[in-house]
Amino acid sequence: MKFSPSIVTTVLAALLVCSASAHAQKTKDKEKGRGEGAAQLIQQTAATTATVNVMLTTGAGKITVRGGDRNEVQAATKEAGTKIVLRRTGAADASVPAARIVVLMSDKFEDEETEDNSSNTSSDVMLDVPRGATVYLKTQDGDVDVQDVAEVHVETSGGRIDLRRITKATEAASVDGEVTLEDASGRARLSSIGGVVEVKNLRALDANDFLKIKTASGDVLLDRIGPARVEATTITGEVKLIGTLTRGGSYAFTTTTGDVTLELPTDSSFKLNARVSERGVIDTEFPLAYKGTPSSSIMQGHLTGNYGSGDATLSLSSFSGTIRLRKK
Repeated sequence: MKFSPSIVTTVLAALLVCSASAHAQKTKDKEKGRGEGAAQLIQQTAATTATVNVMLTTGAGKITVRGGDRNEVQAATKEAGTKIVLRRTGAADASVPAARIVVLMSDKFEDEETEDNSSNTSSDVMLDVPRGATVYLKTQDGDVDVQDVAEVHVETSGGRIDLRRITKATEAASVDGEVTLEDASGRARLSSIGGVVEVKNLRALDANDFLKIKTASGDVLLDRIGPARVEATTITGEVKLIGTLTRGGSYAFTTTTGDVTLELPTDSSFKLNARVSERGVIDTEFPLAYKGTPSSSIMQGHLTGNYGSGDATLSLSSFSGTIRLRKK
């Protein structure tokens, strides 16, 4: 079969055009992917006092806060088109370090002087603040991670809260997420409706410090707790404490359909007041000096007694679970 020169020329030209078009499209795709993978960091910085108060409210997205040695607040995001405003309050002179900063983030600011302190952004937010800062954070749907600040007050409706090395005070609430506090000091109030609450290595700063925990359908796990006042309440979870009791401390643990377990050193000293329902059990490895007859007290679901000199007070209650005191 013979092809005419005009047909061959036409076919070759068409192939060259298709090849060039495909090469151009590949180049565009590569450039697009390269641009998407290197999102530009958007940030604002303001000079502050060492003990600045920082406020941030968002619609969604993860909030990350890190405390450092510089007396400034820096807010950053990688969400394209987002504008950041650091609103100073309490110091009209911009040359004076701010004592209070409201972080505003939005893709459609109309008036930077608006009285509304909320942000409509749904992007992840990163804050660098002084170590002595107090931060107030609120988000509707996102995780919160805070480290190395003096105080934190945080709320989230649908995310996890992770807090580490908070030095003075902690207040955290999540509707449907876990709450963890680790290597911290001072007082703490934690709650979660549908998540586990876990505290590890919480030290007391003074005799007025406390730890109070409430959850509806999650466990409460406590390890090395220093404050003298400790309260934990859950409806459908376990309450567990591991570690040394503070001399003169008061521990009140309550659950409806879970167990209460304490793993204590053999040289512990406490007064015990334990209550269970008819279906509950009280199981202790510590030989108690009972008040009244042990057998009759246990059958009635109420047991009181001392171990050692009774330095700490244990008030333990479980409606349909087991109360356990274990030696470690």
